[in-house]
Amino acid sequence: MRAHELGALALALMVLAPNARAQEEPTAIVFAAYHRCNQAQESRADEIYAQVISPIMQTHQDAGRITAHGWARHWAGGAWRRLSYMVGTDMESLVEARDLYIEEVRANHADEVEEFNTICSSHDDYIWSSAATSQAPEEVAQERPAVGLSSYMMCDGREAQADAILKAAFAPIMDRHVAAGDISSWTWLEHRIGGWFRRALVFDAADYMSAINYWDKLWSDLDAEQPEMLREFGDICDSHVDYIWDLSANQ
Repeated sequence: MRAHELGALALALMVLAPNARAQEEPTAIVFAAYHRCNQAQESRADEIYAQVISPIMQTHQDAGRITAHGWARHWAGGAWRRLSYMVGTDMESLVEARDLYIEEVRANHADEVEEFNTICSSHDDYIWSSAATSQAPEEVAQERPAVGLSSYMMCDGREAQADAILKAAFAPIMDRHVAAGDISSWTWLEHRIGGWFRRALVFDAADYMSAINYWDKLWSDLDAEQPEMLREFGDICDSHVDYIWDLSANQ
């Protein structure tokens, strides 16, 4: 079993500080693996994750190496069918957890992981850092409702300017939506390592319609209250791919 294949199952995203706490330095780190899977067999990949991978990840959370981990199933969006993730506040501890995970599956679960990699035969790895969040960094992704919506964004090199706009103009509106119960949390993620996407806006909601309705409400409120900032932001990050994720496997 190749180490990079084993490591793919341990990686992960998603998710930003209470009362619009914008972090000057990102402190929540997300290791994410976005999997492409055979749709006829992906329910078996769900079983392998639940029976083999999740318990191992939980031991590392219990040991304090990571603060959260999880599994997301595609409901709408692009080609990614599954998302595995682990979250922490210290890169060295996250790497340690990943290395220990690889060691354990090599020793005890190689057949199951080989089967997983046959079903989900390719993936994209990302490491994200939270640039701003409605949660404390150590609470990111710990308690999640049934649905997450992630908008993965391409930007033109002025990402720091987009970060400043989001923190100053967008975060107060999104925090208001959290307080009103429209969403449970939001997170603005910045790219550290991985593919083409430079930023990701992630929020969690109670169900699919709540996520869809909130997406419309967010952009409507931003257009009404911060139209100039919204236009500038859209000029910087001018394309995106949206996913709605089923998070119920973590409940």
